[in-house]
Amino acid sequence: MSNRHQLRPYTSIGEINHVHILSEHVGALIHREEYSDVTFLVEKKRFTAHRVILAARCQYFRALLYGGMREAHSQAEIPLEDTPAEAFTMLLKYIYTGQVTLSNEKEEILLDFLSLAHKYGFPELEDATSEYLCTILSINNVCMVYDVASLYCLHKLSSTCCLYMDRNAKAVLSSEGFLSLSKVS
Repeated sequence: MSNRHQLRPYTSIGEINHVHILSEHVGALIHREEYSDVTFLVEKKRFTAHRVILAARCQYFRALLYGGMREAHSQAEIPLEDTPAEAFTMLLKYIYTGQVTLSNEKEEILLDFLSLAHKYGFPELEDATSEYLCTILSINNVCMVYDVASLYCLHKLSSTCCLYMDRNAKAVLSSEGFLSLSKVS
């Protein structure tokens, strides 16, 4: 079967939808320095990127790279403080492709990723990541997830954590996670 016919299931008569191809092509730019025009320094690692893609997808980067935050205009490298490298890698993939896989990541990385979604203004990504976290709650992670959910006022995730803790109170109260629960939570 030719490539031309493989595209047909994704289209209807009079409409062409090759979003998946666009996502692949733009996503391929993540791994190439070619055409990149900005470098971020995150935990001593360098991430090259493309200003126009970042600005098109994110108000924070639009302001940083093209707006009033002029210091970023001429810098060769822009340091991003309080940004974990693994989570930033995931965020770049999401920015470039609209896709990211959560199921292979540790809870700590997922919570860092959720924090970046909040910090850089991706509410739809916050919601999707929160929904996923609701499905993987455990005695060992529920307090850690609750702390982050409370910090960012993620009410559905907070409520789900509370319900989980209520149903598993004895085990949660004796878990290491409970001992590290923030005083605010």
